Amino acid sequence: MKKTNIFRKLTALLYYRRQLLLILLLAFFVGGCYILLNSEARPWNVSNLTPEEKMLTHKYRGIRGGALYISAVGEDKNNVTMLDQNDRVWRAALSLGEGGGRHSTYPDAMSIPRTLHVTWRTDDAEPRKNRNGLRETTAGYEGGSILGDYTVQVASRIPDEVLDFIRKNGSSLLRLKIRLADHAVLVGWDVEEWYNAIGGRTYRYVMPGGDFREPQRENGEVIERGWMITPDGKKVEMNWTK
Repeated sequence: MKKTNIFRKLTALLYYRRQLLLILLLAFFVGGCYILLNSEARPWNVSNLTPEEKMLTHKYRGIRGGALYISAVGEDKNNVTMLDQNDRVWRAALSLGEGGGRHSTYPDAMSIPRTLHVTWRTDDAEPRKNRNGLRETTAGYEGGSILGDYTVQVASRIPDEVLDFIRKNGSSLLRLKIRLADHAVLVGWDVEEWYNAIGGRTYRYVMPGGDFREPQRENGEVIERGWMITPDGKKVEMNWTK
């Protein structure tokens, strides 16, 4: 009788393990199909990649999400719309002022836009309509008068040595920085490197590059002024506070 009960328990255990395995395989299959069939689930179509997309896919291999900083200098930039290379809204803001930067994250390296088309408008602009025909600020802005209109390259500008550094240092993070100036849209980057120091683990920003860098501080004091690359290619120090 005891042998029969043990046999029944073993049979039931094997049955439930098979059922669990089937459920996991089904979930994996459905999830994979969703990613392959739903273009919204991934930044680029895995089939029929352009030469540029193939290059960037290889360039950013192994790079995960990172930090995103969007800011403005000079006059306030209102009714801001940022469109990626597919004319999708990448970011939008009712207003960006000096010192009022936005800090967020991006989910993966492939969500970094190849190009970024940025506009800001007069106060009489209004939100665009979303897919449901309703006007909302996250859909960007239209109307009014355009005060700034610039298209910049982004993903291809990050140097390979920066990405190689991040791949070799697993605790490092790519910071992408977009700054709206009166005469241009500036693209910058650096690496947030975490390391062990006296007093505990901390971080520092290394390998800066691009069109600008914000001032560097230590204990609240500016130890290095910020800089910007002007339209004629000169690097000049700026009186930025952030």
